Amino acid sequence: MQRMEMHTGTPGMSVITCPQQWRREAVLQLAAAHDERYRAKLTAAIKQRLERLDPDWSGLLIKPDEQGKPAGAVWVEVLPGNEANLWRPHTKCDHAPELLRAAICWVKRQGLGVVKTVLEADDLQTAALLEENGFPKVVSLRYLSVSTRTLMKAPVSEAVAGFTHVEDVAPERLEAVFGQVEKGSLDCPELQGMFSVQEALQGFYRQDAHAPAQWYLVRCEGEDAGVLLLAPHPEASNWELMYMGLAPAWRSRGLGRQVVNEAIHRARAAGVEEVVLAVDDRNSPARALYEGAGFGLRASCAVHAWLDTGRA
Repeated sequence: MQRMEMHTGTPGMSVITCPQQWRREAVLQLAAAHDERYRAKLTAAIKQRLERLDPDWSGLLIKPDEQGKPAGAVWVEVLPGNEANLWRPHTKCDHAPELLRAAICWVKRQGLGVVKTVLEADDLQTAALLEENGFPKVVSLRYLSVSTRTLMKAPVSEAVAGFTHVEDVAPERLEAVFGQVEKGSLDCPELQGMFSVQEALQGFYRQDAHAPAQWYLVRCEGEDAGVLLLAPHPEASNWELMYMGLAPAWRSRGLGRQVVNEAIHRARAAGVEEVVLAVDDRNSPARALYEGAGFGLRASCAVHAWLDTGRA
C-alpha cells in the first residue's frame, strides 16, 4: 500500500493516496457527494482519466478505516495549465474537514496554483464546509441563455466588426490579443494573474473538444480588437459563448453588441436553437450587454477555490 502522510494538524491522523483495490469504493463515495448534474461531470472526468495510457490517481486521497477501506475520499483532478478540479467529500462524512486540508497539502506539493469546485448557489452546508477548510468562495456565476430566434437589436457603433478564424492567424497573434483582452477584465478579479496567457488558453482548449473550430479574432478598422470563443455542444443542442472580450481601446464603442449578435447568428445558421454562457455576477457591464441582447437567467452557482496567492 502506497501511504502518503498528510499533515493536517490532527495528531495521529493520516490521509493516504487511495490504493488501487479501493478506487471504485472511493469514487462511489465521491459520486454520492454530488448532485446529478455534477455527478455526470465526475463520471466524464473519470472516463477521461481511464482512457490515458498511464492514468495518474495520486490525487485520489482517502481516510482509511481500521480495515484500510475508505472512510472518506477526496479527488484533486489535475488539469493542464496550473489548475485542478476538486471533487469534494460528502458533507456528512466525519472526515471531510481533514480530507479537504489534506488535499491542500497535496496540492502544495504539486505546485498547483488554482484548485476549484462548483456547487449550487443555495448549497449553504457545503459552502460552509469549504469556507472553513481552505476553499473560500471566489465568484458567483450566472448561467444565461437566449433563443437563437430572438430578434437581434442593431448595434450602435460607427465601426463595423469583422471576424477572422483563429486557424488563419499565427498562435502568437492570438496570444497577444488574448493578453490585451484580459487587461482590466471584470470577470473574477480574484483569478487575475493566476494564469499566464498560454495557461488560460489551455483551459479553453480543454473545455471544448473541438476547439478552435468556432474561435475568432474580432477585427475592426484593420486592427485585432478582441476575441470570440464559441463551443458547440451537440449533446445539449446548444452552443456556448465560452468567452468574448475586447481590448481596452475598443471597449464602450458598440462592438460588444456586434460580437454577441455574431455568436447568436452563427449558432442559428448551424441550426442550433439556444446559446448559453456564464458570467460573473459582479460584472455589471457584461450582464447588461447580455441581458440587453435577450439573455435570461437559467441557473446560478458558486465557485469555491484554493489559490496559491504567491503566484499572482
